[in-house]
Amino acid sequence: MHVAKRIVSLVFVSSLLMLGAARHAAADSKEAMEQLKALSQSAAASYQDGDFDKTKNQLQEAIALAKENGLSSNRMMAQVYILFGVLKINEHKDTDAGVKYFAKAIDISPAVKIPPTMATKAVKAAFAKAEDVDPATLGDLNETEAAPAKKQSKKDAAKEAAAEKAAAAEQEKQEKAERASAAAAEKKQQEADRKQAEAEKKQAAAERHRSDAENTKLVEDLAQARVSESQLKVDKDKLKTQLGEAKGFMAQLEKEKAAKDKQIEAANAKIAQLEKDKADRDAKLGPAGAKIQQLEKDKAEKDKQIAALTASDKKEREAKEALQKEKAERDKQLTETKARVAQLEKEKAERDKQIASLSASDKKERESREKLEKTMADVAARERERRSKELEDRKEKEKLAEGGELPGHIREPVTCDLPDEVPAGEDLYVHCVPQPGVGAKVLAFYYRSGGMALYNAVTLERSRKGWYVTTIPGGRVSGKLIHYYVEARDGKEKVVTTNGKATSPNVITVKSGGLTKAGGKR
Repeated sequence: MHVAKRIVSLVFVSSLLMLGAARHAAADSKEAMEQLKALSQSAAASYQDGDFDKTKNQLQEAIALAKENGLSSNRMMAQVYILFGVLKINEHKDTDAGVKYFAKAIDISPAVKIPPTMATKAVKAAFAKAEDVDPATLGDLNETEAAPAKKQSKKDAAKEAAAEKAAAAEQEKQEKAERASAAAAEKKQQEADRKQAEAEKKQAAAERHRSDAENTKLVEDLAQARVSESQLKVDKDKLKTQLGEAKGFMAQLEKEKAAKDKQIEAANAKIAQLEKDKADRDAKLGPAGAKIQQLEKDKAEKDKQIAALTASDKKEREAKEALQKEKAERDKQLTETKARVAQLEKEKAERDKQIASLSASDKKERESREKLEKTMADVAARERERRSKELEDRKEKEKLAEGGELPGHIREPVTCDLPDEVPAGEDLYVHCVPQPGVGAKVLAFYYRSGGMALYNAVTLERSRKGWYVTTIPGGRVSGKLIHYYVEARDGKEKVVTTNGKATSPNVITVKSGGLTKAGGKR
């Protein structure tokens, strides 16, 4: 009976020891995870500071710590391998090793991504290549890079000491304390699980909120694009209206010019007629003046004859009376002739005045016509200049959109000629070409501004030089980055090859100032 009781006590004590060891192991694993996270963050900070030796040492220490604590397949290690691959490619120029580290990271977590600040062309190309690497061919990457493992702690000795101490303290009070501790630990674990569930719930709500915000922003951007398109259409219609009004104004000016020319011709004809009438009047005034002089001379002779015949007979008086009567008639004719001459002089003065007035009017009309002709010439010159500039801009855009000559050798399944940097608000010209052997019939181009969730899609068109081309409007070139990738599809709309992917797109930097260097190729 005593032996059986002792056996039961030993079994119970062993169970308590195993429970304590399991809890201790869980605490060690949690501590190791915290150390692994701290090492990963510290290595990333050292890389950003340019201390690459420190970065390598910290990554080696993280790999050794993970291997020691059975965390080599933990999701946190994926980011450690990503950073090790970036270090190998960018600083050690060892692309093959970088591809292996990327493949290891993708094997642990397929959703792992390269930090945007480290995503150079070489890194992106190696990452894309790593996606096709079979993880079974990688082997153990840690043999050459891992730092010497830290010396084993005295865990086994501590466990043995705890076992001996627990065996020596075989008392009912100790059993109750262990049970109470187990209950408290279980309660604490339940509380921790509850808090973790609440945290996950809050995180899910935050993700939903962020997704809603992104969708709202996408809708706002789409609405803004539509408003911009409507404004462009309004401006275009307004320019057409202004051009029509200018053409109407020019037609009206030409019509008025023709009418003025007609009036001037009529005025010139009238002036010529007045000058002709003036010449006729002058011609008539000459004989009338001579006739007046002759009449005055005849009058003087008659007066002389009348004076001589005063003393004559009745016949002479009768002759005198006849002469006086004739004189009266002569005087009447002289008066009428003088009145006629005065009238002719008055008409001549009016004609001279009309001629002077018409000459001033002719000068004013001539100045108005010259001013009108100058205005029409200026309008025509501005119109020709505007049309010439539009033609030059259109030719320049067509040249940029068409691209240069195709390369003699197309190295990748889909090669794209895009700049590494592009100024914000300027059109982005896309030129891609597939290798002849991939069987591509259609190229689809996907792009988005940095921070956007969804991609815009556009089908590339074949140019006469052989490029597949499209133009991204300047209104869509915004933010700090442009993400893009290209899919080549066959005649059945099946994707046969790509340049980049939605999860690992190519990157173009959007600059607020001018473009420093264009023509980067992938």
